[in-house]
Formats: sequence, structure tokens, C-alpha cells
Amino acid sequence: MFGTLRRKLPLALAVMMATVFATSSFAVANPIAGTSCKQPGAQQLQERNLYSCVKVSKKLVWQLTDDYTSTFAPFPIAGPTWQQLADIRDAAAKASAEQAAAAKATLDAEIAAAKAAAELKAKQEAEAKAAKAAAEIPKVAGLVIGKLLWSDDFVGTKGSTINSNNWSARNCHRTPTGMGGGACFDSEVVYYAPSAIKLDGSDDGAAVITTSRITGALPADAGKCLTAYCAFVSGRFDTHGKVSFQYGFIEARIKMPAGSGNHPAFWMLGDNINQVGWPYSGEMDITEIHSNEPTTTTAATHYSTVNSTNTCCANHQYKVAALGVGADVTAGYHTYAVGWMPNSISYYVDNRLISTTTPSNLGGLWVFNSKFFLILNNAVNEAFSGSWQNLQSSSMTIDWVRSYQINGYGEVFTP
Repeated sequence: MFGTLRRKLPLALAVMMATVFATSSFAVANPIAGTSCKQPGAQQLQERNLYSCVKVSKKLVWQLTDDYTSTFAPFPIAGPTWQQLADIRDAAAKASAEQAAAAKATLDAEIAAAKAAAELKAKQEAEAKAAKAAAEIPKVAGLVIGKLLWSDDFVGTKGSTINSNNWSARNCHRTPTGMGGGACFDSEVVYYAPSAIKLDGSDDGAAVITTSRITGALPADAGKCLTAYCAFVSGRFDTHGKVSFQYGFIEARIKMPAGSGNHPAFWMLGDNINQVGWPYSGEMDITEIHSNEPTTTTAATHYSTVNSTNTCCANHQYKVAALGVGADVTAGYHTYAVGWMPNSISYYVDNRLISTTTPSNLGGLWVFNSKFFLILNNAVNEAFSGSWQNLQSSSMTIDWVRSYQINGYGEVFTP
């Protein structure tokens, strides 16, 4: 009996254990694996298992996908499927790409519009500038005024200095180099100082020579007094050694200084003055104003009566002419010009002829077919412009200086 029992117990135990394991929760349940599905790539969660719809032997079936969550997820997983998450991600990426493309398209359109606007503005400004330049070409009877050869509009920051590429501000101590330059006269009761010349800072630009009675220490840059007594500081600047001219219609727009005693001038000297001296170099006074007669302008041509260099001054002669302007030249701007051609010099105020000088009516040595340079200054000179006793200060304002071709003639030279 006991032997029979010992032979049968293992078989019974085996049957019992198989039954328990078959019904226990430890059994691996796989209810949908291998069953058919319809949408490739579809996924679903069942308890803690992820199943994917895949093709196996040409059939779509559910297959367990091990996402490594079954070992730690303590509760059933709910929510969107992996495919749905992927779709959401793709949709977001697509929307972001579309948004970026739209933003780029908008930016490109804005850039194109800005470029077109800038090009249009530049074109309009160029056309306006060209029209302004054309309108500003002087209209003088009997003359063909051509292209603009050179100009300075004196545009710059208020209080800054004039363009040193074009001009040298002088203090006239009469040396051939440095702060000297040609022809400063003994009758001028001024110290010349570069600091007396400044730009006014206006949009259109202007250079201002300020003439001031001395009430304290002289400016550090003042030159020498060339008379027994100097009561004023003023300014003088020229293009000598920087810009030279040979023929042309050379013009400046100037508001002259007010007050008896002022002696403003816009004039020219021969480029070779430091080599041949004055008056052999020649001098063209485009305008000089007797400030005690402020409605009249004068123009003069200075020359030597003999062909001898570095000789002065018994050989000095000049031809001068005056013209009533019809207005006080200290109250507003007027234009002063020379129409200079071979063997001919004509002076103008507001495009009105003052006089013409030629070799036949000069009566001396004609040196005016050579290069000359420009000078602007304001002196104080009682002999020329009346008493300066009541003069305290004044301003000579130069709006611009320009050189045009005239009847096909005109050249400008720079180093």
C-alpha cells in the first residue's frame, strides 16, 4: 500500500501543480497576439502590454511589442497610442515648418520692399540733386556755362574747421610755406587767426569768418600784426598748393559783413606768387566791398607794368570797376563771379556784368592765362572801407564756392 502510494504521489502532485499554474495569474496571458488587425502600424495597450499591427506572412496580425514598461508599470496604461503621439509630433513639426516658412516669406517681402524703397529714394534724391545742380548753373547772357568742375558747400558740424583738402587757413606772416601765403597788406589792422574761421553747421552748409575787436588775450594761433597797431582778429583762407584753377566761371555766394571798416574780399592770385612775387603774379579781385558803401561792389585786375619778377611796387597798376547791386550786400546773400577765358576776364555780381578786361585794354603784362588760386578773407581797413572806430564784431558768411566750365574752357588742378 505504501509502495503504491509512493509511486502515485508524484503523478498526482504534477497534475495538481499543472492545474494551478494553468489558472494562476502567473500564467502568461496573450489574448490578442496573433489575431488579425486592419491598420499597419496601429498600436494598442492591453493591461501592461503594447501590441502593434504588423504584417506576418502577408497577414496583418497583432504582435507583442516589448516597450520595457511591463516590468515596472503598477497600473494599466491609458492615453494616446505611440502612433498617435508620433502623429502629434509630426503635425507639430509640420506646423512649425509652415510657420517658419511664412515668417521667412514675410521677412523676405519686407526686405524686398525696404530695398525697393531705398532704391527709389536714392533715385529720387539723385534726380533731385541733378535737377538742383542744373537749376543752379548760372544763366549769364552771352555765356555757355557748362559742367560743374569743383565746389565746396562747407557742410559740416557746427564749429568745425573748413575742409583742409581744399583750403588752408592762414595767419599771413608772409613766409612762402606754413601759415603764410601770398599778399597780406600793411594797411590791414588785423591779426589773422585760423580759429576765426568755422563752419556754421547748417544743413546747406556755410563757412563763417568772424572779425572781433581784441578785448583780451590774442588767440594762440594768431599771426603777426603787419601795421603799427592791430585792433581786431579776423580770418583768411585760400586754396594755394591744394586746388588751382585755369579758366572757368568761378563763383561764390556770400553774405558780406556789416559795419564801416570791414574790407571783405573774394579774389585770386597767380599760383607762382612765391616764385615770381607780386604784382608779377597777377591778381583778380572778383569782389571787394567798401563797407561804408554797402550797396556797391567793386572788381579789379592787378598787374605788373614791366616783365620783371620779384619787383614791387612802382610797377604795380590795376583796373577797377564798380557796380551798384541795388541792395545792401550785408543784408542777404549775393553771388560774385569771374568769367575767365583765354585773354579775357569778366566780373559779375548776381550774373550782371561789372567789367571785362583783355590784353588790349590792360596796359601792362598779361599773365592771366596761367593757374591761379582762390582767397577769401575779411580785413579791417580804414583807407578802403571807412572808420572802424565803432566796429566791435562782424561776420562774413560764405555759402558755397563753385567752378564751372565756360564756353568750353575751365580746368581744376589738385596735387
